[in-house]
Amino acid sequence: MNYVIPAAGMGTRMGARENPLPKCLIRIGAETLLERLIRQIRTFDNNAAIYIVAGFKNEAVAGHARGCQIIVNPFFDITGINASLWFAREGFTDAVTVIHGDIVFSDILIRDMLACGHASYMGYDSSILDPKELNVRVADGRIERFGVKFAGYSGAYTGVIRFKREHARLFAGLLDKRMQRGFNEKRTYYFQFIRAMLNDHGADIRAFDFAGYGWAEIDYLQDIDRARRLAGQP
Repeated sequence: MNYVIPAAGMGTRMGARENPLPKCLIRIGAETLLERLIRQIRTFDNNAAIYIVAGFKNEAVAGHARGCQIIVNPFFDITGINASLWFAREGFTDAVTVIHGDIVFSDILIRDMLACGHASYMGYDSSILDPKELNVRVADGRIERFGVKFAGYSGAYTGVIRFKREHARLFAGLLDKRMQRGFNEKRTYYFQFIRAMLNDHGADIRAFDFAGYGWAEIDYLQDIDRARRLAGQP
């Protein structure tokens, strides 16, 4: 299994003065967030090939990603996650799990995520019902819709998506086709590619519910304490 961890952003919502380093280098116990995630992946997948997409202070990020392939998005300050994934398209030639670099997971959640076999899936949390979140709609255990500002959502997207090989290559192809026309604006997201996979290509993407597991996304300074408390749990 390949793993792509986008970690190129500047964390502007946390404030540059308070957050002089990328969010993935925030200390969670004795480790940085990135070191913790890499260790957890390797604990449950001995053959993991991990690609880190760095941008902001990429040399510092590389220093905390021993044994990983570092890919630099040199346009991190004017592009968004789509560009970072495009630079990491080598990782999409085989089955791949994309995990956003600002999330803390319990060990049990990582274990269960990586034990899902070869199916494609998207992580969501049915206990988070907030119209301002990136949301998914689930029907019969499958992803039916993914995006923002729509009714009838089932829960919030958790920043984790796994593609089996054929879906990884399909996603990369759709992304590449769009990027050939020029980079997206910074705030754009990969909704359109998932929508095309579901609606135009009939991709079967299962839903993996994070509700009941320990996890935390770090968007703001106040999220750090919760993430650190989570790090002390199994």
